[in-house]
Amino acid sequence: MSYEAYNTFANAVQTEMQQLNYEQQLGILTIVVSVMNQRKRQSIPMSREEKMALFDEFTGCIKCDKQIDCKNEYLEYLDERYGN
Repeated sequence: MSYEAYNTFANAVQTEMQQLNYEQQLGILTIVVSVMNQRKRQSIPMSREEKMALFDEFTGCIKCDKQIDCKNEYLEYLDERYGN
């Protein structure tokens, strides 16, 4: 599933969840956590485009020393995590 699909899904859930009671919200969150855990087990690597989209979204939020290349560090972290 692409970044855009995750983002669309998260926005839809956020909007719809406010209309549900706590028991219904818990049921949906249980399903979401289960799917996320399945995704972790499958360890499907993210494409470079998805990695860059995430990096672009977080640009400006990460503060570090000028000696550190944030973009390179982030890509290396994603490579290690998702095996790309």
